[in-house]
Amino acid sequence: MLYPFRLALAFVILALIAFLFIPLTLLRPMHRNNMGDLCIFITNLMAKYWGVTYEVEHPERLEPKEASVIISNHQDTEEMFFGESLIRHGTVALGKWELMYIPFIGWAFYLGGNILVKRQHKDKAQEALSKAAHKMKAKNLSVLIFPEGTRNWGKPLPFKLGAFKLAIEAQAPIQPVVCSMRPITMDYNRFKSGTVKIKCLDPISTKGLTQDDAIELAVKCRKLIERETIELTKITPGYDGSLD
Repeated sequence: MLYPFRLALAFVILALIAFLFIPLTLLRPMHRNNMGDLCIFITNLMAKYWGVTYEVEHPERLEPKEASVIISNHQDTEEMFFGESLIRHGTVALGKWELMYIPFIGWAFYLGGNILVKRQHKDKAQEALSKAAHKMKAKNLSVLIFPEGTRNWGKPLPFKLGAFKLAIEAQAPIQPVVCSMRPITMDYNRFKSGTVKIKCLDPISTKGLTQDDAIELAVKCRKLIERETIELTKITPGYDGSLD
């Protein structure tokens, strides 16, 4: 089958791009636009490589005027190639510390100004979120977080609270974004793999909320993203009918 070969080669290409990107990060380390520059380039290249068409509703919401916490559903292995489409100038991502062990890709991720959290150490994770909130406000920086914490391979999993605690601490709006379910709409064995639909929903204010509201906010956002993800997937070309 074509897919395993394409997947392996895509990772090689991604690692090469990350390697070539590292000198830029050393010239302007942790710059707020580092990840935007990298991700815009990767998105355009990988769209051609996988033969993907992007359809984005309200793309301006991916470049919010005020610091925001952008949340989205977390999908399959190919997130490494398509997740970049959600990052624009002024946005970084929150990721797990273990990414540092991936040669070139993890190093570029760190030097690009993204935020890495050691999830097994809750005290350090909380400290990292506090620093992230300060960084957001100081640099008018938005942060992309996949609140499920791991790939779901289908419908969204229960959300972890980190994204919502961060948004509340920074008193920053949450920008929900849903992406069509690639595992049931895409065919990676075809040179034209399919269409990815992205819908940027209305921002959700956290003004006046406290950390006691984090659980309720997470549940509300999960239900919203699950419903909208299903509806968006059903109108995506290539949908296989499995959600009916």
